[in-house]
Amino acid sequence: MSTTKKLTEAAILSSLFIVSTIIAVGSGLGYGIYLDFIVPIFFCIICLKCEIKYTILSSVSSVLIVSLVLGNIGTAIWISQGMMIGILCGFLLSKSTTILDDMVYGSILGIIIMIFIDIYGSALIGYSFMQEFQGYSDILVNKFNIPRNIVDIAYYMVIGLFPFGTVFSIYYLSLIVGKKLNILKGNSKKKLLIMQSFKKCGRFICCSKKVFYGCVFFIFTMEIISILGIKSNNIYIKTVLMSAKYLCYYFVIRDGYTAIQNFILSKYQKISYARILTLVTITLLATMFKITAVILIIFNIILDTKINIRIEQINIINSYANSLVHK
Repeated sequence: MSTTKKLTEAAILSSLFIVSTIIAVGSGLGYGIYLDFIVPIFFCIICLKCEIKYTILSSVSSVLIVSLVLGNIGTAIWISQGMMIGILCGFLLSKSTTILDDMVYGSILGIIIMIFIDIYGSALIGYSFMQEFQGYSDILVNKFNIPRNIVDIAYYMVIGLFPFGTVFSIYYLSLIVGKKLNILKGNSKKKLLIMQSFKKCGRFICCSKKVFYGCVFFIFTMEIISILGIKSNNIYIKTVLMSAKYLCYYFVIRDGYTAIQNFILSKYQKISYARILTLVTITLLATMFKITAVILIIFNIILDTKINIRIEQINIINSYANSLVHK
């Protein structure tokens, strides 16, 4: 009975999506906010309410019907990207992972989704925004004499930050909408309460040990590949790997710094020490980025070995979220 109910709800919501999309896109009002935000939020909500298997079935049937009715392949591709991002966020929200783990998984998978859609789009409509971006990079190097390594870093960071920002926005907005619709439960409800209480418990939000050291391993692997001079001429593979590397750097540095700061605050109970740590870390990152990242990683290995600082932080967050749930 439960299966039939969820399948029926997914079908009803799918029908609602098809009608609203045809009206919005057909009238010319659907581009932008609708396709970038409403579509992924809609399917994130379906995923939270009806489970992922029914959401995938709903998304496939919806995009096929919309593409056949509108006859616009470009719009169908755009909708597909929004659907995949929405389903990804819904899946992550339903899991018992930490919020920062969700951001790591979501951002890296978001890059892969974006690349997949770009390949798909370039094959069907002959346009690739990544190849166009690469063309702009060549202009900056050849016309404005900006060093290639700086342009490449900026390019990969933009490609990495775009899905990160998109996933975070859909993730949080879906929680807000889910609360209004009263469909949040279990892990998704806890994650909303944690995000709403960010000022009180934000400094304890961290990656799990598995994700943190997974990012560390990926960074070291990429750096070794770079030292050995191994390169890929495929623009898509190179973009995925390099963008993921800079995202991993961000999460490792952010998480590593926060863990050290929490240790200092708990041990010495002095905010001035934490502020000094912030100034020193920023200065070192600006002058010796990779060396500073290694130092942060080493300190985190020590803290995890001696006091299991990540497990302690996750336990604090879980205890706080559970207390809010039972209020």
